[in-house]
Amino acid sequence: MDVFEAMRTQRSVKRFKMEPVSDDDIRTILTAATWAPNGHNAQPWEFIVVKDSELKQRLADLYREGLQFLLDHPLRQGRKETDKRTFEKTMIRKSVYLRDHLEESPVLIVVAMNLDKHNLPRYGVLKAIRTEAVYTSIMPCVQNLMLAARALGIGTCLTTALNILEEDAKIALGMPEETQIIALLPMGYPADDFKPVTRIPAGEFTHWDGWQGD
Repeated sequence: MDVFEAMRTQRSVKRFKMEPVSDDDIRTILTAATWAPNGHNAQPWEFIVVKDSELKQRLADLYREGLQFLLDHPLRQGRKETDKRTFEKTMIRKSVYLRDHLEESPVLIVVAMNLDKHNLPRYGVLKAIRTEAVYTSIMPCVQNLMLAARALGIGTCLTTALNILEEDAKIALGMPEETQIIALLPMGYPADDFKPVTRIPAGEFTHWDGWQGD
């Protein structure tokens, strides 16, 4: 698939068919994820593929708690009015659907970072940048994962509500102390056709030669 077409139609998928995703396709997608640029070529990513129904249920329960916390949080209630072109109400409605049906996703991919894989200081004034530097090495990997899935006709959705109850999720997954959960991605064949994403034109965000430039 043309990379521009993949990006144009790689929307968040929250409804999936019950059709399973093959292990070969999962391996192909995760291999593509590791082609992403990352700081010092440290490759600090870790992937946990969850297909077991009981474990999916446990993660879904934690996810529901995390998302409800975010939806109820008073800071969110007081934020400024958003641009109607972001379709926030539609996004929330679909997120609530995913909340209620997450365990029905054929596959859950937990993307984590391993802090021990990055040669950055743990102590002193530079420790503040350690987590940020590793984090920015993981997000291109997540985008590669999602684009590779789209190229195979498989839908994904980037979620972070599980992070609210990260310690409980790490216990459920048996993850070691030096790891940190970055995202949970449900994966499967979409119940609806892929459609182009709807975005505000890039020109409204673009500044040439400084902020004031047109």
